[in-house]
Amino acid sequence: VENMRSKIAEALEADSVEITDTYGDGRHVSIDVVSNKFEGQSSMNRSRMVYKAIWLELQETVHAVDAMTTKTPAEA
Repeated sequence: VENMRSKIAEALEADSVEITDTYGDGRHVSIDVVSNKFEGQSSMNRSRMVYKAIWLELQETVHAVDAMTTKTPAEA
């Protein structure tokens, strides 16, 4: 989870990244990100940006992202 947090923070220059291990098994997570890079992006594109940052983890460790919230600092 910490590795995912740092990858998202770096890729999106995020103000805030919160990742919750939903079931405590490391395979299901919920993600909340606040980043200026989301400005002008659709909800779908924002999600794609997050998924791109953690693509490797999604292939190897994480089974599912149960929930995702993506906001700009103004929306937070």
